[in-house]
Amino acid sequence: MDKKIVTLAVILVAVLVYAMKTASIPPAYVEGSAEIFLMNNKTVTIVEKDGWGLFTLTIKPKISDFTLEIEFPEGTKYLIKKNGKELRGENTFSTKISGNTELIVNFQLPKDKTERLYREEGEYYIKIKTTKLPFWNAEYTIYLIPRKEKS
Repeated sequence: MDKKIVTLAVILVAVLVYAMKTASIPPAYVEGSAEIFLMNNKTVTIVEKDGWGLFTLTIKPKISDFTLEIEFPEGTKYLIKKNGKELRGENTFSTKISGNTELIVNFQLPKDKTERLYREEGEYYIKIKTTKLPFWNAEYTIYLIPRKEKS
């Protein structure tokens, strides 16, 4: 009888560990501004010919003190305004969120990636990740598209 209980306990622990690793409950509502829109079932934002792009994220937490990470394409420089404070960097932005927050995200793709994007030779995107252990996590992808010329 003891072997059966131990076996069941091991199986239960394995299932719980698997459930905790695969659970995906967003720790916040993340809303994009008008600069982020849906196109062909993809969330997109526009990149200008000089490589600059801009959008705003409004974050309304369900829980406090979670990590928000924004991953840009390699070599991308950013200027993010968070609650009136300007933060500069390259490639990855990470911060702790504890209350309602508005992020104004201004970024510039490297010249070579901007040229490839406009020639439609590459696909670039920004990943937004919200995480807090053990099971609060969500991931959003914003694809970058070139501004279309008016004809």
